[in-house]
Amino acid sequence: MTSSKKFTEIRRASPFEEFAGSLKELFEQDGALIALIGEIYLALPSDLEQNLRQLIGRRITILRTDIPQKLYIFRILDQNPTSCEKASVSEGCLSI
Repeated sequence: MTSSKKFTEIRRASPFEEFAGSLKELFEQDGALIALIGEIYLALPSDLEQNLRQLIGRRITILRTDIPQKLYIFRILDQNPTSCEKASVSEGCLSI
């Protein structure tokens, strides 16, 4: 999907930086895939579009790695974790 939207603050993930939230929108801008995750516009490689498009509307995390063959890892957050081991920090099950 192509959009004419222009944004002043599009983030690029650094290695080991993670973004979590509802994937609201995907569009292409200047050769990059832009994902609206929560309230953050995140620039991603365009080859992730096919995998991410099916996750629009879901709560996800995207982690930038230093693995050359897999620079981005994403997962779906559990809506109702059965234990703290399955919950993410953003789901409020953090032991201190």
